[in-house]
Amino acid sequence: MARGWAGHANPGRTYPTLLRLLASPCGARTGATEKRKMRLPAALPCLHSSRALLTLGAIVSALAVPLAPTDFARGEERAVEAMEEAGPLPPLSHSGRWLTDATGRVVLLHGFNDVAKSAPFYPAAFGFGEDDAAFLEHEGFTALRLGVEFQGLMPTPGEVEESYLDALAQTVEILSRHHIFVLLDFHQDGFAPLFFGGNGFPDWMAITDGLPNPEVPFPLFYVLNPALQRAFEHFWADSPGPQGIPLQDYFVKGLARVVQRFAGNPWVLDYELMNEPWPGSDYSPCFGGCAALEQALLVPFYRKATAAVRRVTRDQFVFVEPFVLFNFGRGPTSLPGAGSGDALSIHSYALDLAGEQGVLAFGSEAAERDGAAVLVTEFGATTDPATLQRLGAEMEAQLFPWLEWAYTDMIADPTQPAGLDNLRSADAFAALVRPYPVAVAGTPTSLAFDPATGTFDFSFRPTRPSGGTYPGRLETAVSIPALHYPLGYDVAVAGARVVSRPCAALLLLRTLPHADHVSVEVTPSSSAHCPPHAREAARDRPES
Repeated sequence: MARGWAGHANPGRTYPTLLRLLASPCGARTGATEKRKMRLPAALPCLHSSRALLTLGAIVSALAVPLAPTDFARGEERAVEAMEEAGPLPPLSHSGRWLTDATGRVVLLHGFNDVAKSAPFYPAAFGFGEDDAAFLEHEGFTALRLGVEFQGLMPTPGEVEESYLDALAQTVEILSRHHIFVLLDFHQDGFAPLFFGGNGFPDWMAITDGLPNPEVPFPLFYVLNPALQRAFEHFWADSPGPQGIPLQDYFVKGLARVVQRFAGNPWVLDYELMNEPWPGSDYSPCFGGCAALEQALLVPFYRKATAAVRRVTRDQFVFVEPFVLFNFGRGPTSLPGAGSGDALSIHSYALDLAGEQGVLAFGSEAAERDGAAVLVTEFGATTDPATLQRLGAEMEAQLFPWLEWAYTDMIADPTQPAGLDNLRSADAFAALVRPYPVAVAGTPTSLAFDPATGTFDFSFRPTRPSGGTYPGRLETAVSIPALHYPLGYDVAVAGARVVSRPCAALLLLRTLPHADHVSVEVTPSSSAHCPPHAREAARDRPES
């Protein structure tokens, strides 16, 4: 297990007393997450679980009830005092399509991908470190999708490379200290390096039956490389690999070891089973949606892999993706499936506006149908500001959380400290640094940001997505980045009052009694009443 994920190097940003009491997890949990999070009698029997401890602390903090000076909270008047800006409190769960935090607030994540596709297959080897996590946190980002390359995890059949897990754990620990949720993504593009430009699985998992293996680059190799197609087909068929062991059994063994390593860290949001899967040679049905192929090929694998995760933990998400052609927005998906317990990961790489809107519409439709959380885990792959702004506005309009591809594409020199002076395109980065609600004591109804004027509009119903109300003192937190509001900002709000300090990086709202709708508009200040040092000072000092 990664040590120090609570941020012990920075006591002002930790749960120091609660986390000293980590013990073995309670028995398997089932049923509604709402019950576990908000009804104290149901949560109390599981206080030996780190996640239950965090949840109880969040509830007490939200209700502003001082904890008694017991052994687990002595000297602390608020158990979860750390989440300094009242940002999303782990562990995350969901209510229908919405991600929710430990207090039940709806969470919208913004963040990036970082996937090391070449040896030694972990970002720290290429410069990602404490400065990068601090930079992301400072600019308001709350999530990072961290690539797990199976060729790094299991380079030899059946043998997990523990040093590789150690390297990933160091990055996870750093991100956790900076309150950035981590999505562990079992990544592949083109199955294996055996194929020109491919990455993901080790070559020993690629069974090609001797078919031609032309040097065709990504993404054309999916349709023009018969050997690559056959490798996918053998994986879906769970064909015998080395020592006659089925290929998926090897995958499940590696997956289970990763889950065992990170199951105790509430900042680790999920395990994504395969990035952008490909069906094989029979791909043409997927141009318009291929439910039959999904059910025949993807679902058996996802069920097996999800079951392996659930044998270790029930507290983290398992995300699944449709076949890669879904990314063009031309057809629906049957995933994740009602009753599967999985969440839906979608990518947006459409060729036109209709396709971009189609990806979001089909993703939303699937999540609503199956009662599953949904997250855009890739989009962009560009430093064109206009494209990133358009895509960001589209996802805001549909109230989607998102992760852009990729952080490494934004940084000019990864060997130098991360910051606004080390960007390939300052305008591209600015298109992604957007004001947004990070934790909402309600259900979002509208969201829009106009970078030309700096006007940000957001509204929500102050009720839970599943119905019911929130504690009156539970705050809605909105990230207001200094990059777009260097002189400060003005706020007009209806249905709530502002409880954060002037200049705060997180605007905090407390819903008024009997309000049935909350709306907020943020505009740039016309005079410099929030110099940089004042914004930093306000970051850690919310009003009571």
